[in-house]
Amino acid sequence: MRSNAIDWNAIWKEQYDENLHCRDNGGCASIWESREKALDFLNQSREHPERILSIIDSLPVEAGSRVLDIGAGPGTLAVPLAGVAAHVTAVEPAAGMTEVMAEYAKEEGVSNLSVVRKRWEDLDPAVDLDGRFDVVVASYSLGMPEIRAAIEAMCEASSRWVYLFWFAGTTTWEQGLIDLWPALHGTEYHRGPKADVLFNVLYSMGICPNVETSQMEHTRRFPDLDAAVAEFREQYRVETPEQEKVLRNYLAGTLTENGGDLLLSGTTTRVKFWWEVNEWR
Repeated sequence: MRSNAIDWNAIWKEQYDENLHCRDNGGCASIWESREKALDFLNQSREHPERILSIIDSLPVEAGSRVLDIGAGPGTLAVPLAGVAAHVTAVEPAAGMTEVMAEYAKEEGVSNLSVVRKRWEDLDPAVDLDGRFDVVVASYSLGMPEIRAAIEAMCEASSRWVYLFWFAGTTTWEQGLIDLWPALHGTEYHRGPKADVLFNVLYSMGICPNVETSQMEHTRRFPDLDAAVAEFREQYRVETPEQEKVLRNYLAGTLTENGGDLLLSGTTTRVKFWWEVNEWR
């Protein structure tokens, strides 16, 4: 790389740190320590099984495949993938997520799933993983400050394919944060790094990935306004009655009524990157 080239890894880390400072929650894994939140996440995912199936169908997973799922959450992908592959190893640090994943796997009769309860950044492949995997996938789980090192480790863990799924532009759930943060906290809300930075990190590493984008409707349903306020109070760091009033007024003007419930809807652009590691090595 030329000395005057842009350091895309540094840009990713800067945007990651700025976003983390806004959220002030100790990182991505910390918010999923709660079993209740992890179960809610899984239930929301299972309301749209076609989305999970579309991801699984896009992966080159066969009966004899060994798959590594990084940031597996409550097993949204890992458990159904285990029904196709020979074995799935899930990397997931959060206690709530791993507890719910174990319950989900038992419910589905899955026995070929193992879990490594660590952050990807803290994992030692030689100690924690059993050889290389046919497919390594990180599905919307790239909350990693040193993304270049994380991707290099993914490539080393794969014998053939790496698949990354991430977001482009402002997501539905970020828009409200951007709208309200100045009124709530007196500062601008900083989004985390998106697919444009990720592509440039990959390209700077000599990886020319395949790229595919898709649009996804994202909808949250609430029985009433109080439930919506309770849902977003922690995420928006609402601590005072004045802040709660700002949030309540915003949601009252944003939510739409449908069948007696209140909906928060929007469209999010998702991006899939994938490449063969043998072409990169």
